[in-house]
Amino acid sequence: MRSHSAPGTAQRTLDSAQEFAACRDQFFATPLADTVIPWCFPGQSRAQVREQTLAFRGTEDFQYAYVDPLLQRVLRDTAAGLHIAGLEQLDRERKYLFICNHRCIVTDAALVSLNLLSSGRGTCKVCVGDNLMASPGVAELMLLLNGVVIKRSGARRDVYAGAQQVAHYLARQIAEQRYSVWLSQSPGRTKDGNDHTDPAIIKMLALAGARSAADFAQLHIVPVAISYEYEPCAVAKVRETLLRRRHGNYQKAPGEDLAQIRASLVADKGRVQLAFGQELQLAELAPEHMVAQVVAQIDAQIWQLYRCWDSHHTADALLRQVPGALDSTYAQSFAAQIAHQAQQLAAMGLDRAEAQQALLQLYAQPLRNAQGSACAKA
Repeated sequence: MRSHSAPGTAQRTLDSAQEFAACRDQFFATPLADTVIPWCFPGQSRAQVREQTLAFRGTEDFQYAYVDPLLQRVLRDTAAGLHIAGLEQLDRERKYLFICNHRCIVTDAALVSLNLLSSGRGTCKVCVGDNLMASPGVAELMLLLNGVVIKRSGARRDVYAGAQQVAHYLARQIAEQRYSVWLSQSPGRTKDGNDHTDPAIIKMLALAGARSAADFAQLHIVPVAISYEYEPCAVAKVRETLLRRRHGNYQKAPGEDLAQIRASLVADKGRVQLAFGQELQLAELAPEHMVAQVVAQIDAQIWQLYRCWDSHHTADALLRQVPGALDSTYAQSFAAQIAHQAQQLAAMGLDRAEAQQALLQLYAQPLRNAQGSACAKA
């Protein structure tokens, strides 16, 4: 993978046909390829599929022929429809920095990237944390999804140098009209339903400039919200939330990310919406106040763009003990699903009542954020 800076801060991304070919071959040599090939190309062997990709020159070819069929099959088998909102309002000729809430390791970024690609806007660079690069197959897949690796572990000096390098790289992609960029609003997936932009993410972006309104404006930041009727990997997320609450930290087991990628691909997602917001319009403030302004605008848009399904309304009503909350067949079915998941968590040694409360909170929080944002706007 290409190095753009001093040793120790080498940036991993695929920017040439040679880098792409090497990464593709590494991917097909991993067990993950055997998991996803049947989804994309039923009845074909690993060797047959690899042979078909030899003519590919880069990530866009790979996404069209490989990732898009995978995602289409996943959505067909596990989702009850996908609605895209707001994309048509964005300038086709402009590259943007899409800052998105994050609920699913692969699907969130893939939906943005492939919808940009299918609408004639080209694919986008996808920012991923280096925690995902430890698992064979996952690392290669992230890069083939046009990933740009953000260093989050190691010596503080190296992390800072890596962040500065990534900030300049992303700014250059947008300024030179090469690629749009997908970036999660927080370092990892939302585990408690409370989508919130981490100021550290915005501070990283500011390393490419002087933290002025003009510097941020050059990034053409657009908030994006993805909403699933049924939360991907809800049990795993609540388990992490409760263990972190109990112990103060949480250490992932080897292969945990890979297991959750597989689980999220086959799990029922219900209805799904991907909503693109409006480009941020920032007032010129003192540099020390710019990050807070960017965070506030992103959060407000994501909370308003988030589509709250019946599952979110039912969870909120159950938490508030609203009379008649279980009157509908849908509510009864959803409550039974939550009870089953709480029982799974109890079998893992967690308190069942606390688990059920956390599961409901996971669904109710986006609704409460939207309501709070609307009240603040009024």
